[in-house]
Amino acid sequence: MQQAPLAARSAESSGYVLYFQLASNGTRRACSLTIQAESANEAARIFRENWGEIESMARDGVSTGMVGSAPVSLAMS
Repeated sequence: MQQAPLAARSAESSGYVLYFQLASNGTRRACSLTIQAESANEAARIFRENWGEIESMARDGVSTGMVGSAPVSLAMS
């Protein structure tokens, strides 16, 4: 089962930043995702509804893209 992102915080005009982790080969990677949305709740909803695509983007190392109609920016560390 997928967990909700740890936090959503406003990044002013850049949208809401959500933080999550991915595990791969026994290693965890910290990720952040910026979603353009009208509220933190909407950003979290977009995150949950599009988790499969977001996870794929993160695993493929894609740094920018679109999820549905929402522009996103993905950063991994």
